Amino acid sequence: MKIGDLAKKCPKCGDVDKTVKRDIESEHHAHATTGAVVCTKCGYVFKSKKEEEEE
Repeated sequence: MKIGDLAKKCPKCGDVDKTVKRDIESEHHAHATTGAVVCTKCGYVFKSKKEEEEE
């Protein structure tokens, strides 16, 4: 997901707030990988970790 895409409205509810879920790496507590970008209001998944790995 590009930075500009974070400002887009949710296609399901129209809200613009998003939550980025991250997975903290156990051996390096300062590093994390992005898990998913979801709508804060309705939970619509914009980008999941699985979709990112496929690209």
